[in-house]
Amino acid sequence: MTITADPKTNGSDDYTVIGTRPIRHDGVEKVTGQARYGEDVNLPGMLFGKILRSPHAHAKIKKIDPSRALALPGVEAVVTSTELIQTSGKAVDLGEGAMINPKFLSNNILAADKALYKGHAIAGIAAISSHLAEAALDLIDVEYEILPAVLDAKEAMKDA
Repeated sequence: MTITADPKTNGSDDYTVIGTRPIRHDGVEKVTGQARYGEDVNLPGMLFGKILRSPHAHAKIKKIDPSRALALPGVEAVVTSTELIQTSGKAVDLGEGAMINPKFLSNNILAADKALYKGHAIAGIAAISSHLAEAALDLIDVEYEILPAVLDAKEAMKDA
């Protein structure tokens, strides 16, 4: 079977765009760099956020110290799991008819006790510029106890 872009060879006149060159009304702006994107918006008082992520696939979080990042001028806030409401995950704390465990959900927002995968969010930063927020990430001190990672499904199913 051969597929072509010409509607006449496909035996249908229903296509009006295939095989044509549509007018790109924003083409000149994009090519010349004058087009504005969401990243280009900068409102007065706007803050930029960045997330510190775990470099480890499985690790206990022993300590998070954001003091050096907070001391940097222009860093407005650092958020860790301690600022979030901690749910127990017990059945009694679940709402009636709840199908999900809020403890598991909140642990996936910011890691509380353990980083469960590489890239797990550990802390968030709000700063006056994107570059400053990125630099402040390096100033958050996190002490990890690296734990063995399970990389095989059959290994994960074994009794502990």
